[in-house]
Amino acid sequence: MTEEVFWYRHLEALEEVASREAAIIIEAFRERGIDIEGVIDHAEHDRDLHPGGIAFMYDRDHILTREQYLGGVGGMRGPQRPVEASKLRGVLDVLQVDDRAQEVEIIRVVGDVVLLCLNPRRHQHIRHYDYGAEGGGEHAGVLELLHFIDDELGEGIATLDHVLTAAQALRPCSATEPETPYPPAGLYPAPCRDGGARVRIFQADTGLMPGAAETFPWLAGVHGELDPRAGTSSGSTIGSYGGHGTFVAGVLRCMAPHAQVYVGDIFPTGGSARDSDVAMQLKATAFRFGFEILHITASCQTRKNIPLPALEGFLKLLRPYKGVVCVAEAGNNHTKRPAWPGAFPDVLSVGALAADWRHYADFSNYGGWVDVYAPGENLINAFGSGTYACKIPPNVNQQRTFSGLAQWSGTSFSAPIVTGLIAARMSRRGESAREAAVALLAKARAQTIPGVGPVLYPGCDDDEHCGHGGYGGRCGCAGGCACGDMYGCGGDHGKHGRMPR
Repeated sequence: MTEEVFWYRHLEALEEVASREAAIIIEAFRERGIDIEGVIDHAEHDRDLHPGGIAFMYDRDHILTREQYLGGVGGMRGPQRPVEASKLRGVLDVLQVDDRAQEVEIIRVVGDVVLLCLNPRRHQHIRHYDYGAEGGGEHAGVLELLHFIDDELGEGIATLDHVLTAAQALRPCSATEPETPYPPAGLYPAPCRDGGARVRIFQADTGLMPGAAETFPWLAGVHGELDPRAGTSSGSTIGSYGGHGTFVAGVLRCMAPHAQVYVGDIFPTGGSARDSDVAMQLKATAFRFGFEILHITASCQTRKNIPLPALEGFLKLLRPYKGVVCVAEAGNNHTKRPAWPGAFPDVLSVGALAADWRHYADFSNYGGWVDVYAPGENLINAFGSGTYACKIPPNVNQQRTFSGLAQWSGTSFSAPIVTGLIAARMSRRGESAREAAVALLAKARAQTIPGVGPVLYPGCDDDEHCGHGGYGGRCGCAGGCACGDMYGCGGDHGKHGRMPR
């Protein structure tokens, strides 16, 4: 039997890391009956990128556009008489030429953003509008169709349904799979004693490990959708990106231990989700919780660097709420190309500092669109218990055993430091999320690292009793204390109670 050859198998041999990461994501989508395609990035015009990685991934049957660009009814195609030349044409008019798409199902996503499914009989969506011939069949590739639409209507009128991912290794870099920390390592960065009271945060992630609030003291009171991929006992199997949401929530809570956090399972498929899914899921779940900070822990690059339309449509819903802030990771592609949603002007994007806190990590995205950098390498925080089988070279099939903590690297983990700092400042200063973010960014710019950019360090807003003393707020215990107090002793090994204010 001939083995099916997927597009990612054509990545250069050097990019086996990216190929393996793509395989994890694509197989997870295939289990749901969704075909994901991708584009290999030759990086001809980008000196900062190694050629042969993955430029972006997308649903092979989806096109996103806005309702006003649909056309169809009353639209014209082919040569037009001069008197009719002013009639508007739309995406459907382009698709019907020469039966480029035989059937199209139209689904409203959010606001005026609509999804065109080009294979509706296979996907079996609830609402549909069939446009074209009966019987279905293979359609032109979605990239080819977008080429026609670009030529006819202009770039940006229609886009792919891109895949956002928390993936760490779509390019060769040191962002890692979770690692077992060496004992007696504690939390890194170490927790603050207070901060974040009455602040509500919705964390768009992979859900929360069952029993996390009872297992980890610093996660007490955190709620969320369950993460079925996170291990809960020594005999458990931890899946790819299982425990990601729990780890991120742990880092956030170390900065703001009293914040009210809800962890949504927005990226359930190999730590990934499509643009349309993210927008619809956030609309359905985030507003029910209510939040002052929206924290998004995945990103993607896009075709021709065009912004994600569905997620942009959701973010527009936040604009009437003047004090709300959205924080997102910058992404792990090691490029200055924009990654979304971090590149949106109304989103606070966070890149990762290396372990020395003096350079940006060699996996972190960077450039003028990244607002601030925070530590994101070799962090230690809450994780499941069980066995994890590595899938990324050079550690393929290596078995790692976890018992409640992991060491992990990525911009996914620098971003919650900033979110936690915002929440802590809100409760201490009585500021809105936006006011606190503006003040912290001013502080970050004041301590800019040349060649990197504005930076924020873990700490408690200049509170000398917070336990994060030392240069730039860095904890004197180097992220947890050898005295055995995993929750952080504040650097005073003789006093484990709450330190006086």
